[in-house]
Amino acid sequence: MFKKLNLQVKISAVILIPFLLMIIVSGAINVKSVSTITKDLSYKVLEQSSTGEATILQFFLREELLYTTGLQYDVETLYNDGTRTRTVYENMINNFLDKMHPNVCGMSITFLPNYVGDDINYVNDPKYSAANGQFSYYVARSGNQKESRGFRSQELTEDYITKPLSTGKPYITPIYEYLLFGTKKEQIFSWCVPIRNNGNVIGVITTDILVSSINSLVANIQPFEGAEASLFDSDGNILYDAQDTNNVTKKLYAAYDYYKQYNVLDVINKGTATNFSAYSEKLKKNVTYTFVPLELTSGQYWGLKLLVPNNVIFRESNNIRNRIIIISLIIMIVAFLITPLIIKKKVSNVIYLLAQDMVKLSNGDISWSPPKQFLALTDEWGIIANGIQTTLDNLNKIVHTVKNSADHVSTAANEVLSGNNDLASRTEMQASSLEETASSMNEIASNINESADGVLKSSQMVMEAKQYINKVGNIVKESVIKMNDVNEASGKIMDITKLIENIAFQTNILALNASVEAARAGEQGRGFAVVASEVRNLAQNAQESVKNITNLINDSNDKVTLATESVKESQSIFIELEEKMDKAADIMQKINNASQEQKRGVEQINLAIMEMDSSVQKNAALVEEATAASQSLLDESKDLIDSIEYFKLREEE
Repeated sequence: MFKKLNLQVKISAVILIPFLLMIIVSGAINVKSVSTITKDLSYKVLEQSSTGEATILQFFLREELLYTTGLQYDVETLYNDGTRTRTVYENMINNFLDKMHPNVCGMSITFLPNYVGDDINYVNDPKYSAANGQFSYYVARSGNQKESRGFRSQELTEDYITKPLSTGKPYITPIYEYLLFGTKKEQIFSWCVPIRNNGNVIGVITTDILVSSINSLVANIQPFEGAEASLFDSDGNILYDAQDTNNVTKKLYAAYDYYKQYNVLDVINKGTATNFSAYSEKLKKNVTYTFVPLELTSGQYWGLKLLVPNNVIFRESNNIRNRIIIISLIIMIVAFLITPLIIKKKVSNVIYLLAQDMVKLSNGDISWSPPKQFLALTDEWGIIANGIQTTLDNLNKIVHTVKNSADHVSTAANEVLSGNNDLASRTEMQASSLEETASSMNEIASNINESADGVLKSSQMVMEAKQYINKVGNIVKESVIKMNDVNEASGKIMDITKLIENIAFQTNILALNASVEAARAGEQGRGFAVVASEVRNLAQNAQESVKNITNLINDSNDKVTLATESVKESQSIFIELEEKMDKAADIMQKINNASQEQKRGVEQINLAIMEMDSSVQKNAALVEEATAASQSLLDESKDLIDSIEYFKLREEE
């Protein structure tokens, strides 16, 4: 149903429905806020008014306390001055009562036993005998009529005597009935003030006040229209109740049991105020109860209750609420009448023209422009029209650019496709060359491996030859040493032969001398001469043999010397050969290292060629993919050109 409505109605509904909801919600919130604020304010005004009335009432109730406190001061002064005559204090009470307000119906003065005269002296006195002679004096009045007497012992135990004596503070009693002159019952309460001497409590002064005297004052408490006041003491005894006079002297919870759920007495006795709303059966309407405390003495409170109808308290709040509702209704009615007309003039007509242009745009026609009167507007429609104009301008530029770019892409795709085909051919040739190069490098690597193995074997053989040469060198060194030993031994033998030759020479001389001596001896020395001759021959033979041995040894020494020189020369040759073999071994080691490096280099070259071959294979695959992509790009560019032909463009400037 909603879809069949025209745009004017739809827009009006879209605008008005949230607007109405906002008006209703804001109105409800305003009404609630105003009600809460005015309610809190009304409660505050009610509480302040009640507190003000309670202050006035409190001042009235404490007035007699002030008078009684003044009397207390005079009594203490007399007592401190030494006055102990009972009649003086009785006269003082009588005279003071005469000056008090008519609402005071009686006063009393009581001293502790034996503080005003010895009590034993007054046991038989009619005024004091009821209390065993203790001084107490009570005087009551009603109009011009008076009576006086002493308290009985039982009365001296009541709270109006015991409380101030025990606490040392002023005390106000709950209300109670008292029989005046033995015939008339009255509702009264009493102010009780302690008498002190040197800081000690020695007695009590009381002032009795008629409850009826404060009724008129409470009855006049009416801060709001229809308000009703009540007064009750700290024990909950009702002194006055405008709501129901039959409740006077009743307990508060007995008269109004629903007060218990609000703990009214506990709240008042703590010195705080409270309030709550409830339905009044008497007034047949909702009312608010406010309870405020009256502090009569320190920590002792009475309570003042004010009942005010809610329609009185919230009258202003209700008036404000009604005004808000009326204003909201007027706004809604005006909005219902004016909004469709404004939408038709400002929105619907413009949207209709805009819709026609959007139909052109949907058909691919971007050659048009919005009407100049719309472009000249400065409001949102002008912004929209200029935005459409800018969009159309940009679309024309973009489509022209895309068309030109598609043409360029198509040309470039053809060129890339041709280049890819050429690159594919060259890549195949490069792959073939790399395969041949890889094969050659494999052969080279094989040859280098064989060469490296040969070099390694040669190096090992050189090392073995070096070891053998070292061994031969060591043998030659040992031969040189032994030759030197032989030469040295030959020298020693020659020394021995020389010694033998000298001995033979000496023996020959000795034999010659023996022959001479034998010849001189003649016939006796003939045998000795034969012996000497033989010795001489032996000496000559020995000398001759020694010479031969010496010649042999010399010849042997010469040969040994030549052999030693030859061995030493061989040793030098072997040392030189050993050095050359060390150099040859180093060279062979270097050749071996170079061969190994060459082998590793060829292996790396071979690995690089294999990687190049793999890369060329990948490049070949990429070239095939690029060729396919170029073909696809060419196809896409043709499709793009065909798609752009859908748009109807302005003439390109």
